[in-house]
Amino acid sequence: MAPVRPWRSRGMRIGLALGALLVLYLAFELGRYSAGYSILAAIHEHSVLAADIKRLKHTQRTLEARVAELQTFNAGHAHAEEVVTHTIAQLQAQIARQREKLAFYRGVLASGAPAIGVRVGEVQLSPGKRPLHFRADLSLLRSDRPDGEVAGTVSLSVAGSGPGGSTVNHQALTGHAADLRYRLRYYQEFKPTLVLPPGFKPERLTVTVRSSRPNIAPLVQTYPWSAISVP
Repeated sequence: MAPVRPWRSRGMRIGLALGALLVLYLAFELGRYSAGYSILAAIHEHSVLAADIKRLKHTQRTLEARVAELQTFNAGHAHAEEVVTHTIAQLQAQIARQREKLAFYRGVLASGAPAIGVRVGEVQLSPGKRPLHFRADLSLLRSDRPDGEVAGTVSLSVAGSGPGGSTVNHQALTGHAADLRYRLRYYQEFKPTLVLPPGFKPERLTVTVRSSRPNIAPLVQTYPWSAISVP
């Protein structure tokens, strides 16, 4: 019998080692899938959040460049100092909100999936056409394996101070008795109109997501009003 060449023996050992590693990896992924984790869903969610982070970073760089430009302009035009100073303050406030959003998204990427199976994505408030009216833009992202749709309700409330109390519930904000309903496989957006009572000063917006499945704790997220408001 011909002797086994050393290089062929080494190749066999390397092939067996690689095969064993592949089997271990497949077993690992199977275990995560059985536990409710899907690498495809994780990649999809990561790509959505990474795109938001990239957009926010670009906006922040643009705002910072605009601030530097206005500061230079302000130094050479003393007569426009008050207007430019006010504009710089507004831009710096936008930069601060962008930084808070970036910190939030990074925290979402670093945290685990909630038991409810969905996660709150972007939340933003913009002024409506009438006084005390605001449009809320919020989204839900799937946080577990997308082997079917998940459903439930979303409700909003605002905490602050005013003649009528410290909290405005979902019914009072939207004028509808029923909560918003969601049914999604990957992603869903909502754009409800919120109306604050006269004299109310908002401080925090709370988003409560409830599952249609029994014995699942609701997901509650609270955001500073100033951090999610746009001019």
